[in-house]
Parts: sequence; structure tokens; C-alpha cells
Amino acid sequence: MHDSYLIDGYNLIHALGMIQHKMAPGGLEESRRRLLAFLGASFGDGASSVTVIFDAKHAPRGVSRRQEHHGLQIHFAPSQQSADDMIEALIDEEAEPRALVVISNDTRLQNAARRRGARAWSHEALLDFLDTRAKPPAAPIDEKGTAAVSPEEMQRWVKEFAWLESDPELKEFFDMDRFE
Repeated sequence: MHDSYLIDGYNLIHALGMIQHKMAPGGLEESRRRLLAFLGASFGDGASSVTVIFDAKHAPRGVSRRQEHHGLQIHFAPSQQSADDMIEALIDEEAEPRALVVISNDTRLQNAARRRGARAWSHEALLDFLDTRAKPPAAPIDEKGTAAVSPEEMQRWVKEFAWLESDPELKEFFDMDRFE
């Protein structure tokens, strides 16, 4: 069972500071594009499990209410419904609520998620999650407290630094016989 993510789009745009109070024409569309590019890149191959919901009153003209962008599922709420209403409906319709993560700082949506057994994340929790995904896993530590290295990795490093063995300055420096 893979997690799926419901994101309150404009709520996240505001929280990430991707929007200004006084915008030039096209500023809201640019903010949406920046958010979607950020999420698409951050989720990578898992982007198809992410649904971003925006209020329809800010939807671009001539654009489908449901679309895909950078692998993400994008929904504009119907004009008579807010993004929050649509997110709540999607939470209620979810067949596997335990695999659902609702991302919003809106208390109403967090409570709706928890009532159904879904997880509710703040924007900070999302950023922490994405930061953890971006970092390569740490090497396991052996009983001596040193990072364990696979035989393949060891061979790669031996090959990479093989030239050091024939360096005359290093040979002289590491010549232990001279200290006896």
C-alpha cells in the first residue's frame, strides 16, 4: 500500500512564500507553476500519487478542471465549491484512508483527515519529509563505529586512490621504519 497525498494548493503557496500580496498580471499562474514544479521535482517518480487542489475562482481560463502537470494530479474545485470542501469530499471518498496524507495548515482539513484515519501534515512536516527523501541514506555503522562499506564500494575507492601508493612523497611520509 503506497501513500497518496492531498495538498491544499493555495494554502501551501502562501506558506512557502511563493506569492506576493501585490501581484502583477499572471502572478498567480506563475506562483502555481513554481509550486507544481517544486512538488514535481521533490516527489520525482512518486509524483503521480500527489493530488493538488486549487480553488476554482483562481483557475486559469480555458484550462481543464482536472489535469496532470509534472506527473502531479491537479484539480480545480468546482466554482460553487472551495478547495477545502473538495479536499474534505476526497477524504470522505478515500477507500484506504490510512494511506492518505492530507497536507494543509487548515485545522478543518487536519481534523477531517484524522477523523477518517488519514494522516494530517503541516507544511513544515511536508518540507521535512521532502528533505529526508532528498538525502541519500546514511551508510550503516559497524560495531567499531565506522561506516560499513560494501565490497563494490571498497573496490571503487581502492581503484580511485591507487595512484597514492606510488607517490614518493607519501611513501616517505608513511615510512614507519624511519621511526624505529
